[in-house]
Amino acid sequence: MKIALCTDWFFPMSGGVQSHVVGLASELAKRGHEVVIITKEMNSIKGHPLVLNAEHIRLKQAKPMAPIPLIFVPPSLAELQGILKREDFDIVHAHHAFTPTSLMSVSSAKKLGIPTVLTNHSMFLLHDSDYFWTTMSYLLFPFRRYINKADKIIAVSQAAAEFIEHFTRRDKIVVIPNGVDITRFNPVNSTVPGSLPLSTPEKPIILYVGRLAYRKGIHVLLKAMPYILEAIPQTRLLIAGSGYMEGLIRLLVKSLNLEDHVELLGFVPDDELPSLYNLSDLFVLPSIYCESFGITLLEAMASGTPIVASETGGVPEVIENEVDGILFEKGNEIDLADAVVKVLSSPTLAEELAKNARKKVEERYSWTVVGEAIEEVYKDVM
Repeated sequence: MKIALCTDWFFPMSGGVQSHVVGLASELAKRGHEVVIITKEMNSIKGHPLVLNAEHIRLKQAKPMAPIPLIFVPPSLAELQGILKREDFDIVHAHHAFTPTSLMSVSSAKKLGIPTVLTNHSMFLLHDSDYFWTTMSYLLFPFRRYINKADKIIAVSQAAAEFIEHFTRRDKIVVIPNGVDITRFNPVNSTVPGSLPLSTPEKPIILYVGRLAYRKGIHVLLKAMPYILEAIPQTRLLIAGSGYMEGLIRLLVKSLNLEDHVELLGFVPDDELPSLYNLSDLFVLPSIYCESFGITLLEAMASGTPIVASETGGVPEVIENEVDGILFEKGNEIDLADAVVKVLSSPTLAEELAKNARKKVEERYSWTVVGEAIEEVYKDVM
């Protein structure tokens, strides 16, 4: 098949959607399909390497009439329609149900008679409120209209499926999780960058990977650190990521006297992430809302890094408490600290959690498994 993957989220941006598109493109190409990634042009991408076995095309952006984030600026409709018509795709697969390139791709493909699939990667505030979102879905009629043009809708978790169900029929939705490259992320120790601290039983390392945004709960993790340090005084926290909260996070680190225990690494390139997981004794996902899945969970699971994660959104669908990770009450720094200390204080527990997590990711979340499931959806709509 010739497949178009259409997304607003792509290099140089980082995040779950971008990681998913790259992984899916690589897997589909391995399966013998011709893959083209269609995304928006951004000035900052000049010279950025793209390392995957797929062609990619960038669209021009429309000029925004107001200072809005580039992610919400639509591409050139004429150029998009021209590409879809000229390339003669068998399938158009759009990623993210609430951004312009994906929705415009579905609409344009339908006019050309091309089968369409739309993946919902996200949830929003009050995602579990039927009354609020059913009402909002009709007020947001353009989204409902465009979303329903897709022949099939993939949700990355049951939580994401329940959210998108407010905008479309349930029989259109199929749940297929995110995937991870279990060869690239694995428990085998990798080369540790010389600038990073070495982990020892007396000086364990906690890792956070993600955007520095309020909903990701990094402030909750920082508030938990004094309690963690009471039990394990030499603990280090590495924060990999960037975002609008960086200044506030630095102030919080200082106000909590954590300068000797917390290191902000900034943006970490994808090729350095496996080493970072292998370096760490524990991965923490402290999100407080709108976490539909959490691809970093899969990366940590595949890497054999024990996990402590908040019980929110789609996270409990991935992590079984006390089996392949420890779940804590979202937003509760005391509960988070207790979970962290529990794992770091018991090497036997940490090893058991990591072993079970790696087994689960091999069986359910490898790109081989996930790619096959998505391929079946393509066949179903053709």
